[in-house]
Amino acid sequence: MIRVPWLLERGDVENSNALSNFLQHQWGMPWLEYLTKHSTKIETEKYWDNATMMYNITFKFHLDPKKETFYRIKYGS
Repeated sequence: MIRVPWLLERGDVENSNALSNFLQHQWGMPWLEYLTKHSTKIETEKYWDNATMMYNITFKFHLDPKKETFYRIKYGS
């Protein structure tokens, strides 16, 4: 599983889908295109951080083990 952290303002999470917001802002990035093309499942965890007044979102991209290994070698995470 590849975890991708992301910060979103309250309105972006409450008024729209956090995943679609993330994809819109990051689309065109080769690492994200790879994850969306090869993921078998995408999960989202979120929590409100009072210190930053933003939502901390973690996107979890589930990949086949071979695809995950390739991703880690190519994109270094």
